[in-house]
Amino acid sequence: MRIFKKDEIKLLWPNYSSKLVGSILWLYPIFYVLYFREIGFSLTQIGFLASAYLIATVLFEIPTGAIADIFGRKFSVITGEILAGIAMLLVMFSNNFYIILGLFFIRGIFRTLTSGADEAWIVDYLKFKKRKNLIHEYYTKKHSFMSLGMVLSGIIGSLLVSIYGLWIIWPVTGFTMLLSALIISFQSEYFKARKTKIKIQLKTIFSHAHKSAGYLKNNVSLRLLLIAGLIITMAVAFTSEITWYPLLQNLGLKVEWFGYLVSASFVIEIIFPYFMKPIIKALGGYKRYLVIAIGIQALLLLSVLFVKSLIWGAILYSIVMPLYLYRIASSIMFQHLVPNKIRATLGSISNMINSIISAVMFPIVGFLTDKFGPIVTLFISGIILLPAILIYTKIKDRNIPKI
Repeated sequence: MRIFKKDEIKLLWPNYSSKLVGSILWLYPIFYVLYFREIGFSLTQIGFLASAYLIATVLFEIPTGAIADIFGRKFSVITGEILAGIAMLLVMFSNNFYIILGLFFIRGIFRTLTSGADEAWIVDYLKFKKRKNLIHEYYTKKHSFMSLGMVLSGIIGSLLVSIYGLWIIWPVTGFTMLLSALIISFQSEYFKARKTKIKIQLKTIFSHAHKSAGYLKNNVSLRLLLIAGLIITMAVAFTSEITWYPLLQNLGLKVEWFGYLVSASFVIEIIFPYFMKPIIKALGGYKRYLVIAIGIQALLLLSVLFVKSLIWGAILYSIVMPLYLYRIASSIMFQHLVPNKIRATLGSISNMINSIISAVMFPIVGFLTDKFGPIVTLFISGIILLPAILIYTKIKDRNIPKI
């Protein structure tokens, strides 16, 4: 089986390299909950940190998405990555909850410069090069490279944390974001700049966003896809580090071993994307694949009630988390259903709505975990996923892209 298609490396090597390098030392998501618990934050407070980040993305998602569509995705992505990396570096200089809350909000603003624009940048470039067949490859390879990087990140992170302590995650993560921005600057872009006055530009931005929202309102398949995605976003909040990590700590997992566990779970995510296409074909398409994958994940999350040992907890975590790979299939469906001119803006609208849901859910999840424990909270996530299965079955087959 050929891993890379013709011209794939030639066209996309900076993007793939950036994803790999940017995730090798991406220590923040592995250890941030452990770090904040160590300095005395409650899980509810940690939930509010995540919420502040997401509220910023809600407030700035649509304007920055439209700016990327109008003025260029490459500039938007690189600028956002650099500024977010600097914000990440600054966290290590304070243990004050409110200062860190502010830094998370600022980082969320910078993140909106990349969300939606990064995918639109590559998808439009591949279409310009008449290589639409590489869109699926881009999504699967991107995730595979990021997963490979996270495997290494978990191992390197555990070693660094055991030597220097949890504070090391902030400078290492910040610098790797800056390096990732440098590498992706070599990625080509298809874009025509528009020279207009600032007043006209602002008017165009809001008009563009309004048209994009109107398209979403009138497209039934896209709307169903979005609703199912919102339900999955809720489940993601309930199965985040805020719930899993306290559970594993309660079962006896030491701080320095968390990186190794994350690395083990990401091994599956490296391999699976290469088999996703034949699996989707064998199951009869994207819709049936999503229904089956979500159903399996829901059942596994409901079984968390029976977890009594560290071994079973670690095994369940290592299986449940990689199953979220089905979101790749959902993203591919989304890109096929969206016109080129509003791709980044509509992507930003989708991200904005998901951010609202997550911003509301994370403090609630933190509170529930503080109050009732991680097992009950994870069990709720299995129940939350069930309606998404029904919604995916309602999408008309004729509107689903062929594979």
